[in-house]
Amino acid sequence: MYIDAVTRRNLELTQTARDKSFRGSLLWVLDRTKTSMGSRLLRQWLLQPLLDINPINRRLDAVEELFSKGQLRAELGDGLGKVFDIERLTGKVATQAANARDLVALKESLGLLPKIRVVMKDCRTELLKHLSVGNNNFHDWEKEITDLISKAIVDDPPFVIKEGGLIKTGYNAELDELKKATGGGKQWIAELEASERKRTGIKSLKVGFTKVFGYFIEVTQSNLEQVPPDYIRKQTLVNAERFITPELKEKESLILNADERMKELEYQLLCEVRVKVAAFTKQLQLVAAVIAQTDVL
Repeated sequence: MYIDAVTRRNLELTQTARDKSFRGSLLWVLDRTKTSMGSRLLRQWLLQPLLDINPINRRLDAVEELFSKGQLRAELGDGLGKVFDIERLTGKVATQAANARDLVALKESLGLLPKIRVVMKDCRTELLKHLSVGNNNFHDWEKEITDLISKAIVDDPPFVIKEGGLIKTGYNAELDELKKATGGGKQWIAELEASERKRTGIKSLKVGFTKVFGYFIEVTQSNLEQVPPDYIRKQTLVNAERFITPELKEKESLILNADERMKELEYQLLCEVRVKVAAFTKQLQLVAAVIAQTDVL
């Protein structure tokens, strides 16, 4: 049914006529959905109600069964409440805008589907039997997505996708070698600081790093007389001087190149995972629609 804007306003379907507030509207009263997908669909059903008696009765039969089975309804609500917005996540994947956290959220949501199907396996009404997808197992494509994301993406990735820290060890051989190189390099830097303190006798000496100046050896003004001749002055501060050595400069180049390549490779691998997941866009959209309908009912 088409409902024009004036009628929607007078019926106070989504906002009150007096102050245009959501609170007090019919949707505010009805919406106890557990997912964002369900909430959007309920709004759509409210603004565009059915005219055909057969689908109306199918919905009512499903509602009646869920109303009469309190435990089923409670378990289903609990399961749905843990599902992320698969519809929005799928849109982000399809447009290659999803970050690593989005992929993990998608994986976790798909991982809940077998449990939801177990809850719904004994449903009797036509619509709920259809929505339960008929079994309590992963479909092949669901397993493919969850396995891929589980193997590739760390469990708690950062929001930024171009600074590394996204991909699990063991997923890509080149990346694993780069991680070893940067990890070993940082260990070397720590050992250098300890050895230089011992060699120079300067206990406050420290090896540091900035994005602008790179790696450096910092010595306070009071200890400058103890600086060895192989130190090359790099930067003067108010209370200290910063130096570089040929050995440190060489190691800096190796570490920074490996670190930069590691970040590039991780981003590249993330993009490849997104492309593979995007191949299942239609299936994901269908699952999102099923979850939304189940939630509304």
